[in-house]
Amino acid sequence: MLKSIFTQIWNRKQSNSWIIIELILVFCLTWYITDFFFVLVYNYNLPNHRDVNHTWQINIAEYPTTAPQYKAEENSGEALEANFNRILQIIKNHPDVENMAVLFVGSPGGGGYWGQGFNVPNDTTHIIFGQLTTFDPREDFFGVFKYTSDNGKKPVSARDFDWNNPNSVVMGQSAANQLFSGQSALGKEVFQKDNDNTYRISGVVDDVKRFDYERPQNTYYLSQRLDSTNLRNAEIAIRSRASVSDAVFKETFKKEMANSLQIGNFYLNNIISYKQIAANTKTLFGMTNEVRIRIYMMAFFLVNILLCVIGTFWYRVNIRREEIGIRKALGSSSTGIRNILIMEGLCLLAIATLPALIISYQFVHAGLIETLGVNRKNATIYLPDRTFLRFLITNAITWIIMAAVVIAAVWLPARKAAAMEAATALHYE
Repeated sequence: MLKSIFTQIWNRKQSNSWIIIELILVFCLTWYITDFFFVLVYNYNLPNHRDVNHTWQINIAEYPTTAPQYKAEENSGEALEANFNRILQIIKNHPDVENMAVLFVGSPGGGGYWGQGFNVPNDTTHIIFGQLTTFDPREDFFGVFKYTSDNGKKPVSARDFDWNNPNSVVMGQSAANQLFSGQSALGKEVFQKDNDNTYRISGVVDDVKRFDYERPQNTYYLSQRLDSTNLRNAEIAIRSRASVSDAVFKETFKKEMANSLQIGNFYLNNIISYKQIAANTKTLFGMTNEVRIRIYMMAFFLVNILLCVIGTFWYRVNIRREEIGIRKALGSSSTGIRNILIMEGLCLLAIATLPALIISYQFVHAGLIETLGVNRKNATIYLPDRTFLRFLITNAITWIIMAAVVIAAVWLPARKAAAMEAATALHYE
């Protein structure tokens, strides 16, 4: 049957060449978008050993000096610290608050990035950079965001580590592996060039991702105790009880705490979920629009090829009625005729595939394909870094998508052609 189909294609090579050219073009464009979504979905499915569900950022503001509520006597360092600590205690005592943290840099899901580099003291050339997070160890930063260790097997709390030494550091597993390959990092020392300090590693936690669509990154965690000099830069994070819906918690918390948190010159400004912060950051960085644009582009190309193939095969069927009639007169079934026409469409796609692969490979060779979240300084090899394997997988996915579109496009005219009576089809001859 294949020989007969390829003979038919060759006999109509002039009319088939246009559809093959379009299939090549659409195949290449679809592959380029498929490759982007392949990496995107792959990154989304990498484990992120941090959970922002039911987590909230509590924003405390101060009345300006011109406001009627402003109290000059509450602006001293001692009063500010005492009032802020009262606010923390009130929030912690709320019945629907499960845990609380106070952090200064490294807000989960936010757009800010505070990079820091550490190295082994006797090797100053091998500096491993990563995202720095600082928090008050008297509250449970790790507990609020449900950090883990041992590849997700063990929940982590800030109380699991010794923070009595101000130069204690906790780091992510990836950074520990790069600094101490094949060795345990616990108790070892690392050097920080920017402040000329030596730190002792008091713990290792699982890696986390800055954004869900990126890969896990190197991370470092240092302590910074809250006081009157830094409280204006402090960020209050809480985890609400899972038994209370987010919508209900947000509404009731704002109503119940609006008056309670009006202490000194402080007041509750707003409450926002960290999931919403991450979504806002994705929009701000253009990621949301980029995904939408690529979805629209793929939809456009697939609809384009669908309409083109439907129109082409409708025309081809109309001019081949006598052939269909002869086949039916010789005993071909409606299913057999329909299958032949569908196979002919798939054969045209197969012919277009090879030149499309050659063109697509030029994009790979020229380095024009994008790898989201890639970090050349991180030694971890992920599947999208294996270029040839990634090329084969994404082209296989593209071929399946294109084949589904071709089958869908050919099915309607093929069905109508197969439904014709032999006498009716032969009448056109």
